Amino acid sequence: MIRQTGLAQAIDIAENRAKYDECAKKLLSYKAIIAWILKSCTKEFSQYGVQYICDNCLKEEAEVSTYAVHQDELDKNDKLDGDKRVEGMNTESNSIQEHTIYYDIRLPAFLPKSNEIVRLILNLEIQLDDTPGYPIVKRGFYYCGRMVSEQYGTVFTNEHYEKLEKVYSIWICPDPAKKRKNGIFKYHTVEDIIYGESYTKEENYDLMEVVVLNLGDADKSSDLEILDLLNVLFSATITPEEKKQRLNDEFEIAMTVEFESEVQEMCNLSKALVEQGIKQGIKQGIELGKEERTLSMAQMMIQEREPIEKIEKYTGYTLEKLREIATKIGIPLMTE
Repeated sequence: MIRQTGLAQAIDIAENRAKYDECAKKLLSYKAIIAWILKSCTKEFSQYGVQYICDNCLKEEAEVSTYAVHQDELDKNDKLDGDKRVEGMNTESNSIQEHTIYYDIRLPAFLPKSNEIVRLILNLEIQLDDTPGYPIVKRGFYYCGRMVSEQYGTVFTNEHYEKLEKVYSIWICPDPAKKRKNGIFKYHTVEDIIYGESYTKEENYDLMEVVVLNLGDADKSSDLEILDLLNVLFSATITPEEKKQRLNDEFEIAMTVEFESEVQEMCNLSKALVEQGIKQGIKQGIELGKEERTLSMAQMMIQEREPIEKIEKYTGYTLEKLREIATKIGIPLMTE
């Protein structure tokens, strides 16, 4: 039996986080969930019902974790059907000498408008770490820029820039810091008139938008249905049975065998991650307490003018470490 060292536990947590991430992507690929996100997070779809979006706006296929970001060459029921998923566009986009980074979910959505179809290109991302070391909104705009530039040769050719289609990069953070919980933030391009009369239609410059959804607690209702839906979907505290019941009753998402299976898997992974996090926190707390006690002992022995060899023996600290402690408390070691 392999001893559960810190490294072994870290590997287990990383594995479960990867499985959780994959499961989350699968859940988000269902039309019923995407339709709710489109209605709530995009102005183009806000006037339509969720059922209408499912039936009329999600026609083409989408792919999950298969379309890379970087690329040098373009290569009916009364309830929303929880069994229908979007199936996918070509999704690879890697650059020479760059490691491949994939869009979580990438799909087109079609918006009927005055007898013509307006197509938006959407990118949905699950961000488990809401402080990854860079602003998420900047990465979102980078993804938008990639989705805009990739339209050359497919959506338009030559200089027909009038055919450019708007893109969205939507980021869902299931576990943000407490101060950021339960919030939706939009970032987009606007016209800033310095002088003169405006002459450009909004559709000509409103070409990219980043949306960040910071989730909260499933047991606390918000003022927005989309937050309540995603809070329930990604909750690590409510049971699978309650989760499925609420999705069915509150958001009219019919439970199918496949969708129920994905929800159950999400609950199991959430529970595993919570338990691992608690265990890791307890272990870290014990180790921290032990270190604090050892440091306190070293400081006391230095103050009592104990011989350096004795302090080293009882604390396990090196001479260099003890000199550092002695300097901080302003008392020289006995040997010095």
